[in-house]
Amino acid sequence: MKMVWHLAGLLLASGAMILSASPATMPSCTLQPLTENRDTKVLYTTSKVTSGCTSRGPEDLDVHVLYLNTSKLSILQLNLNVAAAARNRKTVFVLNSATYAFWKVNMEDHQLPLSFAVSNGHINATGAEINSIKPTSSSHDLLAWAKAEYGGVSSFAELETPESINFHVGKVLSSNEDCVPGRDFDAKQYLEASFASHNIRSCLPPGGHHEKEAHILWLKQPPPESGKQEVGVDIKVTCRAGTSATLPEMLLVLKSHDRLLWSFGQMPGTIKLAVSGKYSLKMFNSPELEGEQLPASEEGLIQAAHGKDFASIASFTEVPSAKSLTLELVQDCVGSTKQAVSKPPTEAPSLIKMIQNLVTECQPWRCLDNTMEIALPKDSLKHLQSLLQVSEVTLQDASCKTTDNSTHFVLKSLLESCSTAVEGGVLAKNKLVFSLAPLTEKVTVPFECTLPEKVFLQLYPTPDFSSTQTTVIRVNEAIYVQLSLRTANKEAEVEVEDCSLYTSHQASPQLLISSRKPQSYAVKFLTSPSPKIHRFSFVYKVAGEQWSVAPATLVCRLWVNSESQGPHEFESVLEVTLKNPNIPIRGQELKIGTVLGITFGAFLIGVLLTGALWYIYSHTRSTAKRPPVSADPPASESGSTNPSIGSTQSTPCSTSSMA
Repeated sequence: MKMVWHLAGLLLASGAMILSASPATMPSCTLQPLTENRDTKVLYTTSKVTSGCTSRGPEDLDVHVLYLNTSKLSILQLNLNVAAAARNRKTVFVLNSATYAFWKVNMEDHQLPLSFAVSNGHINATGAEINSIKPTSSSHDLLAWAKAEYGGVSSFAELETPESINFHVGKVLSSNEDCVPGRDFDAKQYLEASFASHNIRSCLPPGGHHEKEAHILWLKQPPPESGKQEVGVDIKVTCRAGTSATLPEMLLVLKSHDRLLWSFGQMPGTIKLAVSGKYSLKMFNSPELEGEQLPASEEGLIQAAHGKDFASIASFTEVPSAKSLTLELVQDCVGSTKQAVSKPPTEAPSLIKMIQNLVTECQPWRCLDNTMEIALPKDSLKHLQSLLQVSEVTLQDASCKTTDNSTHFVLKSLLESCSTAVEGGVLAKNKLVFSLAPLTEKVTVPFECTLPEKVFLQLYPTPDFSSTQTTVIRVNEAIYVQLSLRTANKEAEVEVEDCSLYTSHQASPQLLISSRKPQSYAVKFLTSPSPKIHRFSFVYKVAGEQWSVAPATLVCRLWVNSESQGPHEFESVLEVTLKNPNIPIRGQELKIGTVLGITFGAFLIGVLLTGALWYIYSHTRSTAKRPPVSADPPASESGSTNPSIGSTQSTPCSTSSMA
């Protein structure tokens, strides 16, 4: 079996055998830097940093300082792996960059009390406290500031243009009293960074001969004090055109110290290998195979490739230190046709992609209760200013334009405007559209933001909760209350802790719900359609209060429960109006209708009374005028006495008549 593996190694690493061509027949080779728009990338991960140190740091705090020494805009990811012992320990990251940087933080444990002090950059870290600090021009000044501000630091690292950083939080790093930086510091206890090499060179024969090409990687890290080192190697080849079945003939030359084991993972089956030390093939679960002796010089490695009949050095890369290496190649594969190759006349597609990545990493948008705000810093695009000029930034609705305030492009719009779509009541979606000179096409960056958690307190006059909302509570009539939570957390549930009605005519509020229980037979909990909705009804009763309309305030406190975020509290307030229909509304007693009604009633009563009195009078008078029944007086008395009396005195009837 061992012989079989050796045979497989010889077949896969056939480039290790000296072929017929002689180095003397190959043209001279002078390495030149590859252009930025290259089709070869070398990516590597390492725990070696430019300078660094560790110490005990403050007693009750972990303080980690990261300084990026880079000359161009940086977009990088900070991945935090949190040890179980550190989940309740407060941790501070101090982040600074020589040029503007965008940080995106991924953290697997959201319970870590985490804060960031950031200068010359923007950070996206959900749930963390973020503070801005004054930028500094050197890592030494940043470290001195952190020591003075926090009373010490736990770790410090200076890195040259990383693409991402994996950081292990919570490990005991050192017992040193002070953190004194050292050059080429190995931060393997807590940090591993990924880099893309910016020092790739090549030398191609006249006419750009690419039928056979060599790629040389020189890993220049020193050997360990004992044992051996293992470095993972992946080779990714994609075709710009054609099929991947017939690739150009390629040679990979890997040089390092003799105690290094190259562990190959992904790789094309047709590539030839020339490696120093030992190597293994993970895809075949092979044992360690012997490599060959390779020169320890630039010229010697080039001649070794030439000696294997590979005149074209497509890439030559020196890597200072690595735990893993990835060679990414984009090829014009054999079998491609001219029609399949459609290179754009300009670099517009790559610029568009760059802008989209920059804006997406920056995330200049945020959602508030009812609005969406955009604040895009101009510094985030400054490295493109020599190529492009931003003439206009709008939302999907072109009439919604940002304003240029000299440092930012800013805009504020209502959620129901500017073609903003709100999905599920919590996720707002729109697009930023950039007009860039001299590009003719616009650059579109779709984005979305989550609306903040909010409780809505609503009143309804009917128990079906489908009628128009109201803010009027009528005395002795049922009113129906709905408390609903807007949240993106699908597992959240709401419970009403307490609810009270505050009125202007009562010294103390009317308690409706307390400790999640109704406080009166007039309060009833109702069936709710969702765990995020709570419904109840109540009847406001009064006894003898002389008011018709009165202002009031309904105040409710809710508990929101979820496993991921834990319990938290909301308070919602609604201004309402109390109406008592049994008391007339003040100022409305003598309206014109009321006055006319009273006047007509008084007139009618007067007519009726007058008629009644006239009736009584007429009947009484006719009875009084009747002559009395008596015997005829003697003739002498009639002639002498009665005329005298009648002329000088009134009778009762005459008195009544005169009257």
